[in-house]
Amino acid sequence: MDVSYLNTAIEAARTAAGVALERFHKPLVVSQKGFRDIVTEADLAAQTAAVGVIRSRFPHAAILGEEGLTPPARAEQLWVIDPIDGTTNYARGLPFFCVSIGVVQGAQPAAGAIYDPSRDHLFTAARGQGAWLNGMPIHVSDVRVLSDAILALDWSHLPADRQRSLALLNRLATECRSVRAIGSAALALSYLATGWIDLFFNLALRPWDGAAAQVIVEEAGGRITNPRGEVWDYTQPSALASNGPLHFAFDAFE
Repeated sequence: MDVSYLNTAIEAARTAAGVALERFHKPLVVSQKGFRDIVTEADLAAQTAAVGVIRSRFPHAAILGEEGLTPPARAEQLWVIDPIDGTTNYARGLPFFCVSIGVVQGAQPAAGAIYDPSRDHLFTAARGQGAWLNGMPIHVSDVRVLSDAILALDWSHLPADRQRSLALLNRLATECRSVRAIGSAALALSYLATGWIDLFFNLALRPWDGAAAQVIVEEAGGRITNPRGEVWDYTQPSALASNGPLHFAFDAFE
């Protein structure tokens, strides 16, 4: 992939994150989009900032954004924006949120940038070129024993999906070393790519949660499947991710 796409994703993520960080810990207008699903004025402002950067470089870019941006049908190339992943954390003052910008070509994530402004962590990857944290190469962990593994998960908004998550958690929590719920799928998957955690699942993802993270995890040597064990498509809601050797932990989960 042309390096200009990844560089633009990085610039867009940093610019949007600056908008979000400037508003962090300040009074916010918080609205309900749906059941247990909120949006703040900062989400909208951050998305506008990210779109501005992308369109300044690629005026005719097709963009899918969490806050109401829908691309033309059958776009060959797609920019996928999550302006604040971890909005609940953000709105409550918890500093675990990020901006995620993915570039999809031919329905496959090809490049991505995920930026956590609270820690100045920039996770990046381009297909076939490796994954990076602040310019240093990253790789998933080499943990092979479940009792040494750190498991992370995120919660769905819907009760039925939470029941499925609890069933899987109940099976794994007694076997692994510890469990984390980070509140941002993009950050959790980035942490998997760096080897800070070893397993992650989320059964209610949206495309903007995983478009950038998928390429980062895979370029770092990780594995993501759906519950049937098939290669995960970033548009699918259920993702089971691991460092590879530990993926057996998800066997027989449907």
